[in-house]
Amino acid sequence: MFFTYDLGNMKTRTTGPNRSPRVRFKPANPLTSPRFSGPTTFNRLPYVPDFEGKDVDVVLLGIPFDGGTSFRPGSRFAPRAVREASVLSRNYHPEMAVHVYERLNVVDGGDVSVNPLNFQKTMASIEAEVTRVRRAGARSICVGGDHSVLLPELRALHRTRKKTARGEKNSEPVLIHFDAHTDTADQAWGEKYHHGTPVRRAIEEGILRGSRVFQIGIRGPLTSKDQESFVRESGIHVLGIDDFHDARKYRAFFSKLKKAAGRSPCFLSFDVDVLDPAYAPGTGTPVVGGMTSFDALRALRGLAGLNIAAADVVEVSPPYDHAQLTSLVGAAVIFEILALMASASD
Repeated sequence: MFFTYDLGNMKTRTTGPNRSPRVRFKPANPLTSPRFSGPTTFNRLPYVPDFEGKDVDVVLLGIPFDGGTSFRPGSRFAPRAVREASVLSRNYHPEMAVHVYERLNVVDGGDVSVNPLNFQKTMASIEAEVTRVRRAGARSICVGGDHSVLLPELRALHRTRKKTARGEKNSEPVLIHFDAHTDTADQAWGEKYHHGTPVRRAIEEGILRGSRVFQIGIRGPLTSKDQESFVRESGIHVLGIDDFHDARKYRAFFSKLKKAAGRSPCFLSFDVDVLDPAYAPGTGTPVVGGMTSFDALRALRGLAGLNIAAADVVEVSPPYDHAQLTSLVGAAVIFEILALMASASD
């Protein structure tokens, strides 16, 4: 027995007499439901907060939290803004030659429940929700929020590493980190947890080894030379913005990254301030001299073939945005990550 029937933008397929139905989730069809109509979800995908048992491959989550921001707040509004910008997303990625939603079953899982007045409760909530995604056999793409949300996401990846999502090997994870900043500060105003510390905390907690961290686009002046010492002593690999534009050094860095990663689970963290403020003005800590939007997309496509186990897009701050420039970048990066996941899937 084999049958398929439409449920709006969902399809249910049953194969064989004893198989449970598998619901296929797909974006709304813009030719029957215009992009400016209907509920606003990531990439116009169905909103499915109860994704367990539905054979979902990827869950998109919003994290509306900016309690770790040290300068310009506002990224708590990013999930809504990126959802709105993402209605322009399509289905097929021509450069990677992959139809994302034919390969992957993807849903919008809604927002993580945050406490805007309690940092540690919010971190615990993020870790619990990402853990729930992974125990359902799916991969997470989170939209922050400030970059402090990376630490609980990594904790969840670490906690569930032996219970891996489909296709992953139980091996040491790699962090691929696009950012203007290394996020290896020790503290600010005596506080150890904020958006400038998650990479350092993850290494100190034993979640990551420094030699498994690859940072791309780092630039800008520092408060003191000492800020570089932790990066150097931990063995973190850094492709600064000057070397990013040196073709030989660029190729060598990506070759080293791909060789080190192999088929290990990779966490891809994309801070929009890796772009120059001309391309992403709506961000918490803008640094001039960054990538163009095209630079960033090209670099992401250079990761094709890697096992992206989880990802996030952070530091979109809509109050400082103009004409949705930064939100559009956030939405585009989500689709690039989905295409990376789809192209590497069986």
